Amino acid sequence: MKVSRRKLLLAAAATAAVQVPAQAPPTASPDAELEAARSQQRVRGQIIARVPLPMTTEPAFLFKA
Repeated sequence: MKVSRRKLLLAAAATAAVQVPAQAPPTASPDAELEAARSQQRVRGQIIARVPLPMTTEPAFLFKA
């Protein structure tokens, strides 16, 4: 399928013009949000802990003073 740059630009402009309705934020107390964030963090920590990672693995960054 060959698409010219002009048709591609028109298609991109048409999809950008479509507005997605914004969702109203849930009405929850700050304490409930904090507890939900903590529980998500615990679950993600458990998922990461399942992956075996040797101690010889180096990080992908360097610390320079």
